[in-house]
Amino acid sequence: MSLPPEHAGRAPEPRTIAVLGAGAMGSALAVHWARHHHDVALLATDHDGAAMAAWNGRLPHPALKVPMPTDVPCLPPGDWAGALAEAELVAVCASTPGVDPVIRAAAGAARPDAIWILVAKGWQRDSLLSPSEVARSILGDAAAVVSLAGPALAAEILVAAPTAVLGASHRPEAAERVAASLRSGMLAVAVTDDVAGCETASAYKNVVAIAVGLCEGLSDRLGQSALVHSFANARAAVFAQGLVDMAALAEARGGRVSTVLGLAGAGDAFVTVHGGRNGRFGRLLGAGQTPEQARQTIGSTVEGMENTGAALDLGRRLGIALPTAAAVDLALRGRLLGDEGLAVMRRLFSAAVTDHHVRWEATTPA
Repeated sequence: MSLPPEHAGRAPEPRTIAVLGAGAMGSALAVHWARHHHDVALLATDHDGAAMAAWNGRLPHPALKVPMPTDVPCLPPGDWAGALAEAELVAVCASTPGVDPVIRAAAGAARPDAIWILVAKGWQRDSLLSPSEVARSILGDAAAVVSLAGPALAAEILVAAPTAVLGASHRPEAAERVAASLRSGMLAVAVTDDVAGCETASAYKNVVAIAVGLCEGLSDRLGQSALVHSFANARAAVFAQGLVDMAALAEARGGRVSTVLGLAGAGDAFVTVHGGRNGRFGRLLGAGQTPEQARQTIGSTVEGMENTGAALDLGRRLGIALPTAAAVDLALRGRLLGDEGLAVMRRLFSAAVTDHHVRWEATTPA
Protein backbone atom coordinates (compact mmCIF):
# COMPACT_ATOMS: atom_id res chain seq x y z
CA MET A 1 0.00 0.00 0.00
CA SER A 2 1.33 3.43 -0.91
CA LEU A 3 0.48 6.49 1.14
CA PRO A 4 -1.84 9.04 -0.51
CA PRO A 5 -0.38 12.50 -1.06
CA GLU A 6 -0.66 15.16 1.64
CA HIS A 7 -3.94 17.04 1.58
CA ALA A 8 -4.03 20.78 1.37
CA GLY A 9 -3.28 22.75 4.51
CA ARG A 10 -0.34 23.58 6.72
CA ALA A 11 1.60 20.49 7.79
CA PRO A 12 1.70 19.94 11.58
CA GLU A 13 4.98 19.92 13.48
CA PRO A 14 6.44 16.41 13.09
CA ARG A 15 6.07 14.19 16.14
CA THR A 16 7.58 10.87 17.18
CA ILE A 17 4.68 8.51 17.84
CA ALA A 18 4.36 4.97 19.18
CA VAL A 19 1.07 3.18 18.47
CA LEU A 20 0.31 0.30 20.84
CA GLY A 21 -1.83 -2.30 19.10
CA ALA A 22 -1.77 -3.45 15.48
CA GLY A 23 -5.51 -4.04 15.14
CA ALA A 24 -7.70 -2.11 12.73
CA MET A 25 -7.70 1.24 14.54
CA GLY A 26 -4.06 1.14 15.61
CA SER A 27 -2.96 0.32 12.08
CA ALA A 28 -5.21 2.97 10.52
CA LEU A 29 -3.95 5.69 12.88
CA ALA A 30 -0.34 4.66 12.27
CA VAL A 31 -0.89 5.02 8.53
CA HIS A 32 -2.64 8.38 9.00
CA TRP A 33 0.17 9.80 11.12
CA ALA A 34 2.83 8.51 8.73
CA ARG A 35 0.93 9.99 5.79
CA HIS A 36 1.31 13.37 7.45
CA HIS A 37 5.06 13.05 7.98
CA HIS A 38 5.26 11.96 11.60
CA ASP A 39 7.83 9.38 12.71
CA VAL A 40 5.63 6.40 13.61
CA ALA A 41 6.29 2.94 15.04
CA LEU A 42 3.50 0.38 15.37
CA LEU A 43 3.97 -1.84 18.43
CA ALA A 44 2.19 -5.19 18.15
CA THR A 45 0.79 -6.85 21.29
CA ASP A 46 0.64 -10.55 22.06
CA HIS A 47 -2.79 -10.62 20.36
CA ASP A 48 -1.56 -9.09 17.10
CA GLY A 49 0.37 -12.01 15.63
CA ALA A 50 -1.69 -12.25 12.45
CA ALA A 51 -1.65 -8.49 11.89
CA MET A 52 2.11 -8.25 12.46
CA ALA A 53 2.79 -11.15 10.08
CA ALA A 54 0.61 -9.54 7.42
CA TRP A 55 2.19 -6.11 7.96
CA ASN A 56 5.76 -7.34 7.73
CA GLY A 57 4.95 -9.75 4.92
CA ARG A 58 3.28 -6.98 2.86
CA LEU A 59 0.05 -8.99 2.91
CA PRO A 60 -3.48 -7.61 3.44
CA HIS A 61 -4.17 -6.67 7.05
CA PRO A 62 -6.60 -9.28 8.50
CA ALA A 63 -9.13 -6.62 9.55
CA LEU A 64 -8.56 -3.85 7.01
CA LYS A 65 -8.08 -6.20 4.02
CA VAL A 66 -5.37 -4.14 2.30
CA PRO A 67 -1.54 -4.27 2.53
CA MET A 68 0.08 -1.78 4.88
CA PRO A 69 2.78 0.74 3.85
CA THR A 70 6.43 -0.22 3.82
CA ASP A 71 7.72 2.83 5.69
CA VAL A 72 6.07 2.17 9.09
CA PRO A 73 7.80 -0.52 11.19
CA CYS A 74 5.63 -3.05 13.04
CA LEU A 75 7.54 -4.29 16.08
CA PRO A 76 6.88 -7.37 18.28
CA PRO A 77 6.31 -7.03 22.05
CA GLY A 78 9.95 -7.65 22.91
CA ASP A 79 11.13 -4.74 20.76
CA TRP A 80 9.02 -1.87 22.15
CA ALA A 81 11.60 -0.16 24.33
CA GLY A 82 13.49 1.86 21.72
CA ALA A 83 10.35 3.28 20.12
CA LEU A 84 8.77 4.12 23.47
CA ALA A 85 11.90 5.86 24.72
CA GLU A 86 11.68 8.32 21.82
CA ALA A 87 7.90 8.74 21.47
CA GLU A 88 6.37 12.10 22.33
CA LEU A 89 2.89 10.61 21.82
CA VAL A 90 1.88 7.08 22.84
CA ALA A 91 -1.45 5.90 21.42
CA VAL A 92 -3.07 2.95 23.23
CA CYS A 93 -5.20 1.13 20.65
CA ALA A 94 -5.86 -2.09 22.55
CA SER A 95 -9.39 -3.33 23.25
CA THR A 96 -10.87 -2.27 26.59
CA PRO A 97 -9.72 -5.35 28.58
CA GLY A 98 -6.22 -4.85 27.19
CA VAL A 99 -5.82 -1.21 28.25
CA ASP A 100 -4.49 -1.99 31.72
CA PRO A 101 -1.91 -4.65 30.75
CA VAL A 102 -0.73 -2.73 27.67
CA ILE A 103 -0.13 0.50 29.59
CA ARG A 104 1.63 -1.41 32.35
CA ALA A 105 3.85 -3.13 29.79
CA ALA A 106 4.78 0.17 28.13
CA ALA A 107 4.93 2.59 31.04
CA GLY A 108 8.42 1.70 32.25
CA ALA A 109 10.03 2.37 28.85
CA ALA A 110 8.05 5.49 27.91
CA ARG A 111 9.28 9.06 28.27
CA PRO A 112 8.14 10.76 31.51
CA ASP A 113 6.71 13.65 29.46
CA ALA A 114 4.93 11.50 26.88
CA ILE A 115 1.28 12.26 26.10
CA TRP A 116 -0.87 9.11 26.27
CA ILE A 117 -3.73 8.85 23.76
CA LEU A 118 -6.53 6.45 24.64
CA VAL A 119 -8.61 5.02 21.82
CA ALA A 120 -10.45 2.21 23.68
CA LYS A 121 -14.13 2.84 24.34
CA GLY A 122 -15.48 1.12 27.43
CA TRP A 123 -15.23 0.53 31.16
CA GLN A 124 -13.14 -2.14 32.82
CA ARG A 125 -15.60 -4.89 33.66
CA ASP A 126 -14.41 -5.55 37.21
CA SER A 127 -13.48 -2.06 38.44
CA LEU A 128 -15.82 -0.03 36.16
CA LEU A 129 -12.94 2.38 35.53
CA SER A 130 -12.89 4.31 32.27
CA PRO A 131 -9.75 4.21 30.07
CA SER A 132 -8.44 7.53 31.40
CA GLU A 133 -9.05 6.41 34.99
CA VAL A 134 -7.10 3.22 34.28
CA ALA A 135 -4.25 5.23 32.76
CA ARG A 136 -4.03 7.63 35.69
CA SER A 137 -4.09 4.75 38.18
CA ILE A 138 -0.94 3.38 36.50
CA LEU A 139 0.83 6.53 35.31
CA GLY A 140 -0.16 8.88 38.12
CA ASP A 141 -2.52 11.85 38.20
CA ALA A 142 0.14 14.14 36.72
CA ALA A 143 0.31 12.15 33.46
CA ALA A 144 -0.93 13.85 30.28
CA VAL A 145 -3.82 11.70 29.04
CA VAL A 146 -6.09 12.41 26.06
CA SER A 147 -9.16 10.32 25.19
CA LEU A 148 -10.23 10.15 21.54
CA ALA A 149 -13.95 9.96 20.81
CA GLY A 150 -16.33 10.34 17.90
CA PRO A 151 -17.41 8.60 14.69
CA ALA A 152 -14.21 7.16 13.23
CA LEU A 153 -14.36 3.86 11.37
CA ALA A 154 -10.81 2.58 10.97
CA ALA A 155 -11.19 1.73 7.29
CA GLU A 156 -12.26 5.29 6.48
CA ILE A 157 -9.33 6.81 8.38
CA LEU A 158 -7.05 4.45 6.46
CA VAL A 159 -8.18 5.78 3.07
CA ALA A 160 -8.41 9.42 4.22
CA ALA A 161 -12.19 9.70 3.99
CA PRO A 162 -13.70 12.82 5.63
CA THR A 163 -13.82 12.30 9.40
CA ALA A 164 -14.32 14.40 12.55
CA VAL A 165 -13.30 13.34 16.06
CA LEU A 166 -12.93 14.78 19.54
CA GLY A 167 -9.94 14.85 21.90
CA ALA A 168 -10.84 15.08 25.59
CA SER A 169 -8.42 15.90 28.37
CA HIS A 170 -8.08 17.76 31.65
CA ARG A 171 -4.83 19.10 30.18
CA PRO A 172 -5.83 21.47 27.34
CA GLU A 173 -2.29 21.81 26.01
CA ALA A 174 -2.00 18.02 25.71
CA ALA A 175 -5.34 17.76 23.90
CA GLU A 176 -4.30 20.47 21.45
CA ARG A 177 -0.95 18.80 20.71
CA VAL A 178 -2.71 15.53 19.93
CA ALA A 179 -5.32 17.30 17.83
CA ALA A 180 -2.63 19.15 15.87
CA SER A 181 -0.83 15.89 15.11
CA LEU A 182 -4.03 14.34 13.72
CA ARG A 183 -5.56 17.24 11.82
CA SER A 184 -5.46 17.18 8.03
CA GLY A 185 -7.55 18.37 5.14
CA MET A 186 -9.80 15.34 5.66
CA LEU A 187 -9.62 14.81 9.43
CA ALA A 188 -11.05 17.49 11.74
CA VAL A 189 -10.30 17.31 15.45
CA ALA A 190 -12.03 19.33 18.17
CA VAL A 191 -10.91 19.44 21.81
CA THR A 192 -12.86 19.48 25.07
CA ASP A 193 -12.31 19.18 28.81
CA ASP A 194 -15.39 16.93 29.20
CA VAL A 195 -13.54 13.66 29.68
CA ALA A 196 -16.39 12.01 31.62
CA GLY A 197 -18.94 12.92 28.95
CA CYS A 198 -16.74 11.67 26.11
CA GLU A 199 -15.82 8.39 27.75
CA THR A 200 -19.38 7.66 28.87
CA ALA A 201 -20.77 8.38 25.41
CA SER A 202 -18.01 6.39 23.72
CA ALA A 203 -18.83 3.30 25.76
CA TYR A 204 -22.61 3.54 25.84
CA LYS A 205 -22.91 4.13 22.09
CA ASN A 206 -21.99 0.44 21.66
CA VAL A 207 -24.99 -0.52 23.81
CA VAL A 208 -27.24 1.77 21.78
CA ALA A 209 -25.98 0.28 18.52
CA ILE A 210 -26.75 -3.26 19.67
CA ALA A 211 -30.22 -2.20 20.82
CA VAL A 212 -31.03 -0.54 17.50
CA GLY A 213 -29.60 -3.51 15.61
CA LEU A 214 -31.86 -5.84 17.60
CA CYS A 215 -34.92 -4.07 16.20
CA GLU A 216 -33.75 -4.56 12.63
CA GLY A 217 -32.91 -8.21 13.27
CA LEU A 218 -36.28 -8.82 14.91
CA SER A 219 -38.02 -7.40 11.86
CA ASP A 220 -36.56 -10.27 9.82
CA ARG A 221 -38.24 -12.75 12.14
CA LEU A 222 -41.43 -10.95 13.09
CA GLY A 223 -42.23 -8.65 10.18
CA GLN A 224 -45.20 -9.93 8.19
CA SER A 225 -45.94 -7.05 5.86
CA ALA A 226 -44.15 -5.82 2.79
CA LEU A 227 -44.73 -2.35 4.20
CA VAL A 228 -42.48 -3.04 7.20
CA HIS A 229 -39.16 -1.32 6.54
CA SER A 230 -36.84 -3.12 8.95
CA PHE A 231 -38.80 -1.75 11.92
CA ALA A 232 -37.54 1.75 11.13
CA ASN A 233 -39.97 3.38 13.57
CA ALA A 234 -38.83 1.11 16.38
CA ARG A 235 -35.16 1.65 15.57
CA ALA A 236 -35.62 5.42 15.71
CA ALA A 237 -37.43 5.25 19.06
CA VAL A 238 -34.75 2.99 20.55
CA PHE A 239 -31.99 5.25 19.22
CA ALA A 240 -33.66 8.25 20.87
CA GLN A 241 -34.06 6.43 24.18
CA GLY A 242 -30.45 5.32 23.95
CA LEU A 243 -29.34 8.95 23.80
CA VAL A 244 -31.56 9.79 26.79
CA ASP A 245 -29.96 6.94 28.77
CA MET A 246 -26.50 8.02 27.64
CA ALA A 247 -27.13 11.60 28.75
CA ALA A 248 -28.38 10.52 32.17
CA LEU A 249 -25.34 8.34 32.72
CA ALA A 250 -22.94 10.99 31.46
CA GLU A 251 -24.43 13.68 33.74
CA ALA A 252 -24.27 11.34 36.74
CA ARG A 253 -20.57 10.80 36.04
CA GLY A 254 -19.89 14.54 35.78
CA GLY A 255 -20.24 14.91 32.01
CA ARG A 256 -22.29 17.29 29.90
CA VAL A 257 -25.38 16.61 27.79
CA SER A 258 -23.96 18.79 25.01
CA THR A 259 -21.15 16.25 24.62
CA VAL A 260 -23.68 13.43 24.24
CA LEU A 261 -25.47 15.38 21.51
CA GLY A 262 -22.22 15.90 19.59
CA LEU A 263 -19.53 13.76 17.98
CA ALA A 264 -18.80 11.56 20.98
CA GLY A 265 -22.41 10.55 21.54
CA ALA A 266 -24.97 10.94 18.76
CA GLY A 267 -22.29 11.03 16.05
CA ASP A 268 -20.48 7.90 17.18
CA ALA A 269 -23.74 6.07 17.90
CA PHE A 270 -24.98 6.84 14.37
CA VAL A 271 -21.91 5.43 12.65
CA THR A 272 -21.78 2.41 14.97
CA VAL A 273 -25.42 1.56 14.25
CA HIS A 274 -24.95 1.78 10.50
CA GLY A 275 -21.35 0.74 9.92
CA GLY A 276 -19.90 -0.75 13.09
CA ARG A 277 -19.47 -4.21 14.59
CA ASN A 278 -21.90 -3.57 17.45
CA GLY A 279 -24.78 -2.62 15.18
CA ARG A 280 -24.18 -5.71 13.08
CA PHE A 281 -23.94 -7.84 16.21
CA GLY A 282 -27.36 -6.56 17.33
CA ARG A 283 -28.88 -7.39 13.95
CA LEU A 284 -27.53 -10.94 14.13
CA LEU A 285 -28.88 -11.37 17.67
CA GLY A 286 -32.29 -10.08 16.68
CA ALA A 287 -32.36 -12.40 13.67
CA GLY A 288 -31.88 -15.43 15.92
CA GLN A 289 -28.17 -16.07 16.36
CA THR A 290 -26.78 -16.71 19.84
CA PRO A 291 -24.28 -14.15 21.18
CA GLU A 292 -21.40 -16.54 20.53
CA GLN A 293 -22.59 -17.31 16.99
CA ALA A 294 -22.93 -13.60 16.28
CA ARG A 295 -19.48 -12.85 17.69
CA GLN A 296 -17.92 -15.62 15.60
CA THR A 297 -19.73 -14.36 12.49
CA ILE A 298 -18.22 -10.91 13.02
CA GLY A 299 -14.81 -12.38 13.82
CA SER A 300 -13.51 -9.66 16.14
CA THR A 301 -14.13 -7.98 19.48
CA VAL A 302 -17.66 -6.69 20.12
CA GLU A 303 -17.11 -4.25 22.96
CA GLY A 304 -20.82 -3.66 23.52
CA MET A 305 -21.10 -7.12 25.07
CA GLU A 306 -18.94 -6.02 28.02
CA ASN A 307 -20.14 -2.40 27.94
CA THR A 308 -23.73 -3.52 28.59
CA GLY A 309 -23.03 -5.26 31.89
CA ALA A 310 -20.68 -2.48 32.99
CA ALA A 311 -23.29 0.18 32.18
CA LEU A 312 -25.95 -1.64 34.19
CA ASP A 313 -23.56 -1.94 37.15
CA LEU A 314 -22.78 1.78 36.90
CA GLY A 315 -26.47 2.56 36.64
CA ARG A 316 -27.22 0.60 39.80
CA ARG A 317 -24.34 2.32 41.60
CA LEU A 318 -25.61 5.75 40.51
CA GLY A 319 -29.34 5.04 40.87
CA ILE A 320 -30.10 5.36 37.13
CA ALA A 321 -32.40 3.12 35.09
CA LEU A 322 -31.02 2.31 31.61
CA PRO A 323 -33.82 0.71 29.55
CA THR A 324 -31.67 0.23 26.45
CA ALA A 325 -28.97 -1.60 28.39
CA ALA A 326 -31.61 -3.76 30.11
CA ALA A 327 -33.02 -4.83 26.74
CA VAL A 328 -29.58 -5.67 25.36
CA ASP A 329 -28.74 -7.60 28.53
CA LEU A 330 -31.79 -9.81 28.04
CA ALA A 331 -30.81 -10.42 24.41
CA LEU A 332 -27.29 -11.42 25.49
CA ARG A 333 -28.88 -13.93 27.87
CA GLY A 334 -31.18 -15.31 25.15
CA ARG A 335 -34.37 -14.09 26.82
CA LEU A 336 -35.48 -11.18 24.67
CA LEU A 337 -38.44 -13.01 23.10
CA GLY A 338 -39.75 -14.49 26.35
CA ASP A 339 -42.34 -12.83 28.55
CA GLU A 340 -39.64 -10.99 30.50
CA GLY A 341 -38.01 -9.74 27.31
CA LEU A 342 -41.28 -8.50 25.82
CA ALA A 343 -42.04 -6.70 29.09
CA VAL A 344 -38.64 -5.00 28.95
CA MET A 345 -39.23 -3.95 25.34
CA ARG A 346 -42.59 -2.47 26.32
CA ARG A 347 -40.90 -0.57 29.16
CA LEU A 348 -38.26 0.62 26.70
CA PHE A 349 -40.90 2.18 24.44
CA SER A 350 -42.85 3.47 27.42
CA ALA A 351 -39.72 5.16 28.74
CA ALA A 352 -39.10 6.88 25.41
CA VAL A 353 -42.67 8.21 25.23
CA THR A 354 -42.98 9.16 28.91
CA ASP A 355 -39.67 10.98 29.04
CA HIS A 356 -40.54 13.25 26.12
CA HIS A 357 -44.16 13.68 27.25
CA VAL A 358 -43.06 14.93 30.66
CA ARG A 359 -40.58 17.32 29.11
CA TRP A 360 -43.29 18.66 26.76
CA GLU A 361 -45.75 19.21 29.62
CA ALA A 362 -43.08 20.98 31.64
CA THR A 363 -42.60 23.55 28.90
CA THR A 364 -46.28 24.12 28.08
CA PRO A 365 -47.92 27.22 29.60
CA ALA A 366 -50.75 26.55 32.05
